[in-house]
Amino acid sequence: MGMGWSLFRRKASIAAFCLCLLAATGWGGEVTAAKISLDPLPTAPVEASSAEGSLGASSPDIPLGEQSATDPLGPLPPLQGTRGEEIYSLDIPEERIISRYIEGLLAERREWLQAVLSRSNRYRLVIMAELADRSLPRELRFLPAVESGFQTHAVSPRGAVGLWQLMRNTASPYGLRMDQWVDERRDFMRSTDASLQKLQENFNQFGDWFLALAAYNCGVGRMTRITARYPGQDFWDLRRKGVLPRETAAFVPMFLAIAQVLSYPGRYGLEVSWDPSPDWARIPLDTCIDLRILSRESGVPLDVLASSNPELNFPVTPPASYQYVLKVPEEYEQAVKETLASATVPLMEFNVHVVKSGDTLSEMALRYHVTVDMILQFNPRLSPRTLQIGTKVLIPMTPRRSEG
Repeated sequence: MGMGWSLFRRKASIAAFCLCLLAATGWGGEVTAAKISLDPLPTAPVEASSAEGSLGASSPDIPLGEQSATDPLGPLPPLQGTRGEEIYSLDIPEERIISRYIEGLLAERREWLQAVLSRSNRYRLVIMAELADRSLPRELRFLPAVESGFQTHAVSPRGAVGLWQLMRNTASPYGLRMDQWVDERRDFMRSTDASLQKLQENFNQFGDWFLALAAYNCGVGRMTRITARYPGQDFWDLRRKGVLPRETAAFVPMFLAIAQVLSYPGRYGLEVSWDPSPDWARIPLDTCIDLRILSRESGVPLDVLASSNPELNFPVTPPASYQYVLKVPEEYEQAVKETLASATVPLMEFNVHVVKSGDTLSEMALRYHVTVDMILQFNPRLSPRTLQIGTKVLIPMTPRRSEG
């Protein structure tokens, strides 16, 4: 969370302004976290990787009608394309570092900004609804831009995962599952809930949103020690004193720069689209299903099912005991429900392994490219220590096995 944001080596007088997006590989493939690395005192941008990752539909400011329904501060006037006052719920200071980051982004990272804006549209209603429920600043909806470039499969070099770049030890207290079936740090709904809880707790502790954001980046413990040594100092005082971690000193002003640009993209020359953000249907499952079969039988594209449920480690949902909830855009809800309700359609495929002399669960797991825990979950009466010759064992078909 935040600390996955890597600062690259740079010459003494040159700012590092680097972006690296790698395409996902295979099911549940990882993407290197999309980070912008900036020197706390940038002077000139440095050439960076041109890879931009996959793009979605463009996204604009929130339309007036949509915003009034979700924004705790009420509707904003339709300022897009005008020169009226820009309105924010955070009190963004007139710090030169913020404007310099804006200048650098627009000069050297305009395509990246457009790509991030496009990807953000998919999650806008989810994040805005959560912000409204908690009465949190609306600009926080752009924090995933800094953290992951709005990529659910982003993974930092330090192991932070998902839109909000959560570490395991950060995610666990909020009940996010990370096991052989799922990594809910990639779940855009559950990770948003956890991250906003964390940000709210940070604010409650430090009483200041900029310190709360700094703590999100470098950790509450470290920020607590810093503020204890410099009581009464705000983020900008601490930054000027040079007592913040270098990454954190850049993180907050970079976030504010991106939030300003993406809040009013048309003013900054970005392409604006008024395509609506999708509404999401949540469908509880009482059985394990294979998304490939569900796609074939329902007509819902597999990439839609996969991208809607990025937390899955396989194109197979967990066993019924998980009480897994499938997510789909509302336009596909009826087709999925009708398919699930059809008793004639088998939605899961298994290998049936007949135990023979010398078989062990670990050998079966290795052969079928699954884990021992997965075998046991589908065979609750199976005793690993007393495998009986002739016993039939159900083993879920994973991509390597079924496609190989």
